Amino acid sequence: MRSWQAVLGALRVALMGVLLFVGATAWSQPSSQAPEVSIGSVDGIALQGATAILDLTLDLRNPGALALPLQKLRFQLQFNGLEVAQGVSTAPVTIAAQQQAQVPVQVDVNSATLLSLIATLPPDGTVRYVIQGTAEIGQTMLQIPFTHSGAVQLALR
Repeated sequence: MRSWQAVLGALRVALMGVLLFVGATAWSQPSSQAPEVSIGSVDGIALQGATAILDLTLDLRNPGALALPLQKLRFQLQFNGLEVAQGVSTAPVTIAAQQQAQVPVQVDVNSATLLSLIATLPPDGTVRYVIQGTAEIGQTMLQIPFTHSGAVQLALR
């Protein structure tokens, strides 16, 4: 009978240790969720020799329960499966919990790649895109990965 009591006592101590560990781990984890980053619009395309400049508006949504102070976004962009650009948004923006913001960015694209893409566009100019990258949170240097796919219209101006 005493051995069962010893076993139960040891189990209680082990369970308390696990509960303390889980609680400490939960408090030490960042409460930030990844922002939802998508392309709101392609606002302009300027062809300049071997380089094209895309003016994009990124739509950012904070799904978390706390404000999300974004310091920087680094991203790669694909249109219809083609790697077309890499970009960095360096304008800091704080997005309130459950809110949205828009951030304008410019990215450089190889003109030949862009022209080959435009040549295969459907009449409405819609392309499928994938944007993926990392969001740098505040001054912490914490980088949260994000990815999103969708469709957007390309417009020549």
